[in-house]
Order: sequence, then C-alpha cells, then structure tokens
Amino acid sequence: MKQPAPRPNAQKTALIVDDSRAQRMIFAKLLQHWGYQTQEARSGIDALEACTKRHFDLILSDWMMPEMDGLEFCRGFRALSEEKYSYFILLTSKNDKNAVAEGLDVGADDFLSKPVSPLELRARITAGERLLAMEREVRTARGQLLAAVEALDDGFVYFDADDRLVLANRKYGELYQIDPAILVKGARFEDLLRHNLVQGRYPDAIGREEDWLRHRLERFRNTGRSSQRLSDGRVLQIVERRTDDGGRVGLRVDVTELSLARENARNSEARALQQNRDLRAALDELQNLYDAIDRDLMEARKLQHSLIRKRQHDFDGSTLSLLLQSSGHVGGDMVGTFIISTARIGIYAIDVSGHGVAAAMLGARIAGLFSGGEHQQNIVLIRDPKTGKPKAYDPHDVAARINELMLDEFETETYLTIAYADIDLQTGKIRLVQAGHPHPVIQRADGRVEFIGDGGLPIGLIPNARFATIDAQLMPGDRLLLYSDGVTECINHNSEEFGEEGLRATLVKLAKVKGTDFVDALKWELMHWSGKDEFDDDVSGALLEFNHATYLTEPPSRYYRGVRIEE
Repeated sequence: MKQPAPRPNAQKTALIVDDSRAQRMIFAKLLQHWGYQTQEARSGIDALEACTKRHFDLILSDWMMPEMDGLEFCRGFRALSEEKYSYFILLTSKNDKNAVAEGLDVGADDFLSKPVSPLELRARITAGERLLAMEREVRTARGQLLAAVEALDDGFVYFDADDRLVLANRKYGELYQIDPAILVKGARFEDLLRHNLVQGRYPDAIGREEDWLRHRLERFRNTGRSSQRLSDGRVLQIVERRTDDGGRVGLRVDVTELSLARENARNSEARALQQNRDLRAALDELQNLYDAIDRDLMEARKLQHSLIRKRQHDFDGSTLSLLLQSSGHVGGDMVGTFIISTARIGIYAIDVSGHGVAAAMLGARIAGLFSGGEHQQNIVLIRDPKTGKPKAYDPHDVAARINELMLDEFETETYLTIAYADIDLQTGKIRLVQAGHPHPVIQRADGRVEFIGDGGLPIGLIPNARFATIDAQLMPGDRLLLYSDGVTECINHNSEEFGEEGLRATLVKLAKVKGTDFVDALKWELMHWSGKDEFDDDVSGALLEFNHATYLTEPPSRYYRGVRIEE
C-alpha cells in the first residue's frame, strides 16, 4: 500500500496537558516560539478526546493530574489506532527507576523532571523531532518497499520465525493460484502447502503428498535453492534465506535475477559494515568530547563556588550566613548581599530555571546586577537628584527592572525567580519582593515560624509584569531565611516533597543552631530526607540573624557579589 508523503513545510503541532494553567501558558509560549501550533488540555480525559479529533506531532503531559493522570492518558493514547506516530514526553517529579520503567511500559518516549529547563526541553523535543523524521522515513520506505515488491515480475514471500506469513506480493499468489482469502498475514506455511496439495497444484506430490510435504518443509527450514514444477508446466527456481530474527524470505526468480539480488545484498552488507566502522569512530570522538566537557564543568563548579568566598558576614549586631549547593557540576542558584547605606543592607536569592552552564552564567550575570556600592554598578541604587546621595529603589521596582532587562536585553529563553530584601539593621524593618521564589520565612526569638509573601510572578516571562513590596518587622533574636525551591521540593524515596512543613519542623528543631552551623545542618537534614549525597535541584539560602540594632558610623564598604573589597 502506498503511504502518503508528509506535506512540505507543514506546521508542527503540539498538545500540552497539565491541570496548571500557569504551566500550560509557560510551555505554550516556549513551543510557539519554536514553531509549534499548540493546543491545551487541562486533564487526561480532555487530552484523549482531542487526540481522537486530530494528530499531534508532540504531546507534553504532566504525570500528576486529577481524574486521569498522565500515565493513564499515555496508555489510552497509545491504544488509539494512529497511522502517524506522536512523540510523548511525561513531566514528573518522580525520578526513580520504577516510575520511569512504568512510563516507558505504557508508551512514553521520554521524561523530564520538574522544574523543567527550557533548554533541556528544547533538546528533548529536538531529539523527538529526529525520531519523528525517521518514523516518517520508515513509513515512506515501507510504502516504497510494498510498491517495489508488488512491481516484481516474480513472486516474493516473507515468513517469520514461527513460519507465519508476514508479506507476499500478488505475483506469489498468482503463481500458486492461492485464494486471496487464504493468503493472509499470519497464515502458516504448512497450511498454504496443504491447500495447494488439495488443489493438485504440485504434480510431483500426487500419490505421495505427506512424504512430499515433509521433504518440502525440511528444505524450507534449512533454506537454500530448489526447483519446483507447477501443474501448468511452469518451473520455478525457489530461493529461500533465513533472516537475522529467524524468519525466512523467499523469491521465485530466474537465475539471472538471483545473481543480481545476491550482488546487491553483498553491496548492502559492505555499506552496513562501513557505516558500523564510521559509527564506532564517531562514538569514540563523542566520548573524548564528553571527557573534555566534564573536565571543564568541574572547573566551572569551582569558579561558581568561588563567587561566594565568604559564607558569613558580621554586621556588628546581625549575622548573615550563605548556603549554595549545586546539583551536578554547576547550577543556576546564587545568593549574596551588598551595603545600601550605613544602616541598610540588601540580600538577594536567585534561582534560574534549569541546570548546567547556561543557568550558572545567567545566575552570575543577574547577581552581578547587585554588585558594587555605586548606582552605576548596582541595579538597586539610584542617585537622589535633590541630595546627590545614593538611595535605593523599592524592591518591587527592582524586580520590574530585572524583568525588563531579561525580556529586552538578555538573549535567553530561560526565566528565573528572585527574593530580594531591603533590611534596616537599626530598626529591623524589612521591605522585600517575592518574584516566583518560595515564601520567605521569619523565625521569631521564641521559635515561632512565619511564612510571608504572596508568591508573585517569575522574572522573564511576561512583559510589564507587576510586583509587590512586602513589609515585615524583625525584633532582636528573630531571623529571616530566603531559600530556593530546591529545599521545599526535595524528594525522598517515596516521591514525597520536603515542603514548607518539613522546613518549619527543621527550623523548630534547629532553633538554637546559629550562623553557618544552621545552614550546614539544614543541608544535612535535606540529604537525610532524600537519601542521596547529591540533590536533584540546586539548594541555596541566605539566613539573616537580627541580634540587636546596628549603628554604623563609617561609610559603607564596597562589596562585589557579597564579598567585601578592602580599600
């Protein structure tokens, strides 16, 4: 049967399945930017109905959804009789081997762990597009094969390892005058022989049918060449060969065409051997490249951690302790501080979506916006036109300025979250912005834990996004913790998240532990929870302990990425 060729320049289609509207919006924006026409579904049931109405090249589905989860949807989708193949990616927080095996078993092609890096998503989609292109080539090749087999002047037949019919051309049926109702896929070779014996189509078998049948089956199983005389007087040269999977392919051809076929087979084998040698050489080259990249990433990890050379800052009345633990070689988290005035400091925590070098470079670039003590260097500071002295933007304006830079000047498809706090060390007053970052937490001197903030939008997704400044108050003995979602979304072996309640319990447990001892203890608590030496996501945090009012008499020192520069 001839297969239709794919339409040239046909627009790629994608189905996004997630019960979170925000997640669907994020993925739709990315996929549309990559040339996909998108359709959204908020549940597996809606997605399955959509798949019965149209074909999608790509399906991006969350695992955990109400009514019908991503696993059930994938199983139902693969049960549909689709002529064209769709590449199915499951998004999940589950990363254990059993979950992956279960997803692959029902038909998923790939997995991505949340939070999803746009760069990794694009790489996986590109791989899927290559698979779809190959699938289209296979369909076209199969159609061409069927057309070629039907165009042969001689009979062609192919049986599998169980001697059941896989493919036979029309000429094969005509040669043996086999009823088309008998010559169907799955028919046994012995049954076809018996059918023709009953019809008397093998003159040499008349009167010794069972003996003839036994010898014919033996030749068939041993493969080779033989001659056969049909009842109409024609003599066929039978050539049968075994395939690699135990099947058998047969031709009813003359000697000349057989010689040509054998020559083509030898040429094909030579090409396959050469391709195998070329593939091995390419794999060796890729391994060498991987080793070089791995060495470079180790150096990049050292460089990234060197940006926070000073883990603890003493402000003569308050103490700031920093934590940065990347997943893999390098990550997209950064934390730091800088001086605003003699009484105020700024603290920031950044989490770039994704992992790897690109995320680390963007994280360092954003952290650089908070460096230095002059308004020309620091995105927070501005010179007051009335007094000529530096003053600070409101936190919500800082988030808006970074959002504008991300969309207008930074050439990236990545987004990030930020928690930035402007703290008065004399009064304990906090003014902060939460832009998609986890809720900051205040632990009071008596041990009480308070989560503050209202979430807010991530940075770099929506033009002219609005952000809000949140006011809070620290009293002597209180402390403020800014942290990344690598803390609350840390997964244990049961796929359970550490969550805000886990953080609350840890703060209560470690209420008497101070400074860097606290952030180190928090890291060990997360490792104990996950049961791993390495985290699946970057873990970072900044802990400010407000012990008593600070009165600075000297001008503010200059800082670069949280490190004081000695004058």
